[in-house]
Amino acid sequence: MSREGAERLTTNRAAAVAGVSIGSLYQYFPDKEALIAEVRRRHDDAFRERLLALTATIQDLPLEEAIARCVLALIELHREDPALHNAVAAAGVQDGERRLLHQLAASWLQARRGEVRSTNLALAAEIALDAAESLVHGAALRTPERLANPEFAKEVIDLLRRYLSR
Repeated sequence: MSREGAERLTTNRAAAVAGVSIGSLYQYFPDKEALIAEVRRRHDDAFRERLLALTATIQDLPLEEAIARCVLALIELHREDPALHNAVAAAGVQDGERRLLHQLAASWLQARRGEVRSTNLALAAEIALDAAESLVHGAALRTPERLANPEFAKEVIDLLRRYLSR
């Protein structure tokens, strides 16, 4: 799926790549959509686990250092398999997950409200997350080599730092 996209995926090809018979594949996945849903679920689960681990590591960090860690983690997630990430992201982020991310970010900013310029922390969290995801995901989609450029990371970090910091 990551190399050619979901539209070119077939259950026959998936079975061949997995080294199983088409009958075995159909025991677990009745159709292509079920297979894609499982790939997405696994991708989302791994993303959520890494997000929770990141949340724990930045909990006590100052705002600027935490921004840098978050941006670098987001870039790393997109670098691992940009094509797969793009294929999964094409289906869109589920509203519940997006709300959860925004709530986590808003509560994290609330704990650092003395360092944050905005008084509407929920809106600031949404804008910062959407900006970071837009920039990093856009690079993964159009120019994946940019994700390896330290200057790119530095610019995204600087943008978020300037937006959020007093």
